[in-house]
Amino acid sequence: MARILIRAGKDPFTAVAPETTLTQDVFNSNSGNYLFQHSVWKALDVAPHELIANSTLSERRAAGSQDARRISDEFDHFVIPMANSFRADFADKLENLTTLIEQLTIPATVIGIGAQAPADRSFGPLADVEDATRRFVAAVLDRSASIGVRGEFTRDFLVHLGFPADSIDVIGCPSLFLQGPDLQVHKRLDSITADAALALNLTPEVPGIGTFATDQAARHPNLTYIGQDAHDLRLLLWGTAHPHVDDPLVPTHLRHRLYQENRMRLFVDTWTWYDFLARQDFAYGTRFHGNVAALLAGTPAMMLAHDSRTLELAEYHQMPHRVQPRFDEPVSVEELYAATDPTAFNEALPDRFGRYTAFLERNGLEHRWQPGSDGSQFDTRLEQASFPPAVQTLAAPDLSEVAARLDWLRHAMVIDMSRHPRRYDYPFNTPTYQGAGSRHARLADQRDEKQRTQQRRIDELSARLERIERTTVRGFSARVLRRLRRLFGRG
Repeated sequence: MARILIRAGKDPFTAVAPETTLTQDVFNSNSGNYLFQHSVWKALDVAPHELIANSTLSERRAAGSQDARRISDEFDHFVIPMANSFRADFADKLENLTTLIEQLTIPATVIGIGAQAPADRSFGPLADVEDATRRFVAAVLDRSASIGVRGEFTRDFLVHLGFPADSIDVIGCPSLFLQGPDLQVHKRLDSITADAALALNLTPEVPGIGTFATDQAARHPNLTYIGQDAHDLRLLLWGTAHPHVDDPLVPTHLRHRLYQENRMRLFVDTWTWYDFLARQDFAYGTRFHGNVAALLAGTPAMMLAHDSRTLELAEYHQMPHRVQPRFDEPVSVEELYAATDPTAFNEALPDRFGRYTAFLERNGLEHRWQPGSDGSQFDTRLEQASFPPAVQTLAAPDLSEVAARLDWLRHAMVIDMSRHPRRYDYPFNTPTYQGAGSRHARLADQRDEKQRTQQRRIDELSARLERIERTTVRGFSARVLRRLRRLFGRG
């Protein structure tokens, strides 16, 4: 039996409340992360092996040598599903993860990592992350046969940094292999009508996307916007607007019509997400995993690729897509649907799947699609699990969302947030994580620091008194000795 430590916010079976998901950042700030993490989990969860989630703690804070020793002692393999991690704003986390990997004595395998740059796919914007990337990849290749990257752009970037091409396997995103090589997606409608059930996903920072989103909401009454990131979840739960988006046409504040009409959703588990998208006629937008979730649910989707990471994945997997770095002109969903042809995706999937499983085998990872493998333990646990429903806006007409928030506040907002009864308990708590913090925790830290400061002052005063005492005694003794010598006429 092998024990595998896997980079994942949580395992695929544990239900975590939306409020706790946000407070403890269990989903690493984006529910799309679960798609590739849990797809890899399903692939590797074969009897009699045991998989444990690392809760991504080792990238949130630097791991020490004792953490690396514990991992090397307790596990046989560290499996690291990744996403668009070669980017400047992830560099600190990449450095933390590298520091840990460099100290491990067990294999470490990275699955599906990618670089993020503008849609023109130039290396210039990646200059600030080159050193961190070079160190990370070197550490990984010292402990694995190859590194699995998302597409040709990322492979070319690593070759540009000096790594040999034969150590880099282009495998795409493992999320699309959740169901194996036989997934097929087909259109259910000949054309889209105004009242079709539509699932929109979007990236708020893309230029012009506010006009696009608001226009789509006005034209299609059965359109639902599916949020994915922490800002979306905070908006749905507490009505807090995205702090960095100024365009009022983007659905990032509670006054937007999509919020007011309760036409926004966010799923904190992939399985409920798939169930919802299976009931939609069409999905479209700029979020890669938002469209992947639709394809995994059997629903046709159109990827509006706005940067290198989305474009390289769409091209590799032959997903229906078009390059859309900005929204300067009106976009018709009817035209998008007409242009969506999943044939190439369906035909490419078995080949891409074969490359993925070959990569797993090259790196010594058993998987459920090998002859004789038993993946039933995953299937059984998933069948027995239950998950929270989709998060809605506070404008839900039956007040259920308001009641749910109040219930969480009543039960969870105790003096010390890190100890609330519905918290997520980290299955492998290293480096040790104490929680998101609270007033009680901050006061305790302040008390401890005050005590340490007082003790340092006491120690300083004690040392000073001891020096004075020694000096005084030596001075007094010298004076007495001189007087005795004068008295007896010596010296």
